Formats: sequence, C-alpha cells, structure tokens
Amino acid sequence: MMISLTPYSRENPVKISQEEYEKLVHMNEKGWSHCDSKEECLAKLHYLREGFAQGKIADGDFHEREEKMVVAYWNRGS
Repeated sequence: MMISLTPYSRENPVKISQEEYEKLVHMNEKGWSHCDSKEECLAKLHYLREGFAQGKIADGDFHEREEKMVVAYWNRGS
C-alpha cells in the first residue's frame, strides 16, 4: 500500500510505501522534529496531522510541533 504524503497535490504527488513511511516517522537521532530529507519531513508532518485529526494531540501542541518542524526544515536551506 502506498501512502500519499501530498494528498492535495495533483502536479507533484509524493507517495511512499508503508514500510518506508514507518522508517521515516521513527527517525529521531537528532530529535523527532529534525528532518534530513523532503520525504522524511513530509512523512512526519503526515504522521503529526493524522494524530491531530484523531484527537491524539492537543491543538496547541500540534501547532507548536508543526511550526517547529516546518521552520527547521525551511531554515536548512538558508
């Protein structure tokens, strides 16, 4: 089964296998919010958003974690 990491993208879809997804979301050598690749960042955001949608993460915690991850990945390119 393939997991779509970009469910709203028609032009640039990113899909990975369940096995790869599990590997990426459990990478945490440098902290869970750290991402070494676009795929890792997208997988972790997908995982975080799924947890939020299922009510497993409080609103404030979700926004804090999402922002931390996105800003850290964005700043990598600077």
